[in-house]
Amino acid sequence: MSISKILKIFLLIILDLFVFVFCGIYMMGYDDSYQEIQGEYFSFSNMKVEYKIVWGFYNFWILLNCILLFYVLFRLYRKFVLK
Repeated sequence: MSISKILKIFLLIILDLFVFVFCGIYMMGYDDSYQEIQGEYFSFSNMKVEYKIVWGFYNFWILLNCILLFYVLFRLYRKFVLK
């Protein structure tokens, strides 16, 4: 495996972690502004639009990570087991 390929994988992992950190830090604003009189915690009815968008993007990002993980595992399975 070449150095450039390892560097690309490392940068993709850093980017992936950066997206998770960004979503987590942004959702801390919801935690700070939440009050019990608004209703159930993390209910979409009491979230502002920007928190709904970030929460939806966060879940979409998790789905993309799962798909990528299954793809990588499938490629490894094909490479090592099926030979």
